[in-house]
Amino acid sequence: MAKQSNSKTWIVLALVLGVPGLYLGGKAAGWWAQEAKVEIKGARARRGALTISVVQRGNLAARDAVSIKSEIEGQSTIIQLIPEGTQVKVGDVLCKLDTSELVDKQLAQEISVQNAEAAFTKAKAQYDIQASQNKSDIETAERKLQFAKLDLEKYEKGDYGQKIKESDDKILLAEQERAQAENNFNWSRTLADQGFLTKTELDGDSIRFQSSNVKYEQAKVAKSLLERYDHPRKLSELQADLKEAERGLERAHLKATSLIVDYEAGLRSSEAKLKLEREKLNKFNDQIEKSVIKAPAEGMVVYARIEGGGRMGGEAPIQEGTQIRERQEILQIPRTGGMIAEASVHESALKQVTAGLPCKIQVDALPGMFFDGDVQYVAMLPDKASWWANPNQRLYKTQVIIRPAEDASPETLKAYAEMRPGMSCGIEVFADTVADCVHVPVQCIVMHRGETIAFVMEGSKPVQRKVRVGRSNEKFVEVVEGIQADEEVLLAPPAGFVPQPADEKAKDVPQVNPRAKADAAASAPGGAQGAPAGAVAPAAGSQAQPANGAAAPQAGGQSAGQSGAAGGAAGGAAGERQRRSFDPANMPPEMRARWEAMSPEEREQMMERMRSGGGRRNRSGGEGGGGGGGGG
Repeated sequence: MAKQSNSKTWIVLALVLGVPGLYLGGKAAGWWAQEAKVEIKGARARRGALTISVVQRGNLAARDAVSIKSEIEGQSTIIQLIPEGTQVKVGDVLCKLDTSELVDKQLAQEISVQNAEAAFTKAKAQYDIQASQNKSDIETAERKLQFAKLDLEKYEKGDYGQKIKESDDKILLAEQERAQAENNFNWSRTLADQGFLTKTELDGDSIRFQSSNVKYEQAKVAKSLLERYDHPRKLSELQADLKEAERGLERAHLKATSLIVDYEAGLRSSEAKLKLEREKLNKFNDQIEKSVIKAPAEGMVVYARIEGGGRMGGEAPIQEGTQIRERQEILQIPRTGGMIAEASVHESALKQVTAGLPCKIQVDALPGMFFDGDVQYVAMLPDKASWWANPNQRLYKTQVIIRPAEDASPETLKAYAEMRPGMSCGIEVFADTVADCVHVPVQCIVMHRGETIAFVMEGSKPVQRKVRVGRSNEKFVEVVEGIQADEEVLLAPPAGFVPQPADEKAKDVPQVNPRAKADAAASAPGGAQGAPAGAVAPAAGSQAQPANGAAAPQAGGQSAGQSGAAGGAAGGAAGERQRRSFDPANMPPEMRARWEAMSPEEREQMMERMRSGGGRRNRSGGEGGGGGGGGG
């Protein structure tokens, strides 16, 4: 009886707590539509001028301060030091460092330089001798080449033509003699037929005719042999002599190179060694000269501090006898040259920030005061130090010169004097001004599936539109196409809209497995009601819940399941309202600065994490319902 009484008490308590929780969770999840009406508010699209600016956080730094550092390699000791607070002029001696070791090295180096100079002189003489011999050999080969060219040219333009002319003359004379002998023979034959010449005389004329004919043919053959054999042979010989002369000149150059390369290498080696020894000597001389540090500017001397020195690990001032390492700061000479603001510009705004752009600077320690400035420098490469904080973030160091105001009031001059290095400040860089455009608050533009969209009120309903945006500042964005002036645009997507990334497609809301739903309905009403809330996000717990409830269908498990489901639904709806009402303007200053420094891709990733965070809350609520069913 006692156990039954306690069981009834727990059942009543679970029902009392579970029913209100289920009601609140269902109301937050939007189940009771008649009670979840949300008033939709938007902003009017404006037409007018839009100032394009980039807002960054930064710190002040001294614009003109002289840092005195040791330029002695290794370590050195201060043997003389000017008192701190002394007003110095340009050229005054500030500090002297110990140079006893440098002086010893300087003397030894002077001896090394003299030996290197003697070796260089010897190598130079040997090189000059071989260079002269190579020059003579090359000139001889060049003369042979020149003679071969002249012989070839003489034969082609003179000798060969003369021989051809002689052959033609011989042929002509032989032809004339042959013609005359032929005439005499013909005439003698006529006279012999008439009986005026004897046969002996006729045979003599015939022999002379044949002899002249043979001479004529021989002259023609001689010319043919000259053209077909003697000329090509002679031409080939002369051309071969020319090529041989060219190869001889080439061999002379190669031989000269092979002979001089050793002397040239020795000369270069001795010259490089001499140069190195002289550089070492000049370095020692320069180091000795730099041991006396002089003031590069006027001002008051301030000692630097050595961190980790002094008593109990505190800071100790620079003093005579202190060991100084290379590039360690010894003194400072502050000068009155104004201040600069140093900031880090995110890569998404890098194209908008260039040297020479005007700026407005507001120092946190001087509220209500604004100072004019100009962008002096924007780094070409990102700052590697920023990678430690966020490996996906790229920031570029930027310097802004703060200009003294012309005809400034006493209050402004006092504010300039109160600036100190390290003070925090806000910097607004004015990149450009769009003279006439339609612009809306930046909260109105949403990235959805790789496109820019906005929700415009048409009557009493918001309508999704694809828009094309232009340039923007921290508050407003230019709308090139898609929205007209005076139209009302929502500052946030309507209820139930979840932006999708570019690489994902729209997904339907997961539904409860029909079999699990039937099992839950058969086991208990409370388990069936807890499933939809847990099914807002795709989680295994939302499907495993009815099985647990069916294993132990007790009243306590039903009530606990209802309570857990209602809590999960309330959490999911609260997360959805938080995402819909997200506004960077409501962030704290530090979070808002981080948000503005993010690229559009990083902002989309952050929104995705917020969505996944809401899903985890929904899943936790659903699992809570399932756990309650099983626990009973």
